[in-house]
Amino acid sequence: MPSLPPVHVIIPTHLDRYLDFILVGLARQTVAPVSITVTCDVVDEGIDAVIRRCADWLGLTIRHVRRPHTGTERLAQVRNNAVRALLDAGVRDGRLLFLDGDTMPSDDCIERHAALGRDVDLVLPYRIYLTEQQTAALDPGSLLRGEMTIQPSAAQLAQLNRLHRRYVLHQRLRRWHLAKSHKPKMLGGHHSVSLAMYRQVNGHDEEYHTWGTEDDDFCRRVYRAGGMARVAVRDILVFHLYHATRAPRDWFDRPNARRFVRRDLPVRCERGLDSPLDQGPVMVSNVHPMVAGGV
Repeated sequence: MPSLPPVHVIIPTHLDRYLDFILVGLARQTVAPVSITVTCDVVDEGIDAVIRRCADWLGLTIRHVRRPHTGTERLAQVRNNAVRALLDAGVRDGRLLFLDGDTMPSDDCIERHAALGRDVDLVLPYRIYLTEQQTAALDPGSLLRGEMTIQPSAAQLAQLNRLHRRYVLHQRLRRWHLAKSHKPKMLGGHHSVSLAMYRQVNGHDEEYHTWGTEDDDFCRRVYRAGGMARVAVRDILVFHLYHATRAPRDWFDRPNARRFVRRDLPVRCERGLDSPLDQGPVMVSNVHPMVAGGV
């Protein structure tokens, strides 16, 4: 069996909420990530403290990329900042696994992404949305020690299975040129992509600001570049920890949506990985454990 490709985990966040959970999840992986990068569009002492504490507690080296907040959310640029830091560190191959900072991966998440992504550009999973009660019952220390596990309900698993079937249908429709240009769609908060394809399309389009749609644009450009995808909605479990949603009610009533429906945007975005929009100074540091980790 061919060896698994290296996986680099990228965690975009602007809050320290739940950051210890995702780092605990990464410490429990059956196949360890080659690198972990936390990338932020804010300089925040609370985030700094969680990263330092978890690096020491879990025995992890964590790359921390951050820049001052620009006044609006610029998630596309924050993701690109992390990849730019990887390239600056000499990384030239492997897969990029993007996980939002309010999620927790199952123990085989990285192994599954590496295995399912061997011969495709995109791996398209989803996530299970935990309820407020399920989230409140979780403790990162108990999860690390294996004293508790996350148990999705039958209804949550059934919903995931229904979504998987829908994604498979969209993939079949794409073969017949009947699918929408960005479907089967990519969930920005949980997906993996080959570094080669990320560079080919110039990463995320930094002209997308505020909430949403930048992932639909990225996925569409990967497809237009000839990229291949594998549906893995029910194959890789990641849990979204409860908080109030920021999603707007009207999808079309946003600048991002109006940009997305344009038909003249190039496959390789104009302002992306190799051609960023102006921003404040980007700071990159590697946080190493000071003592042997607790894993």
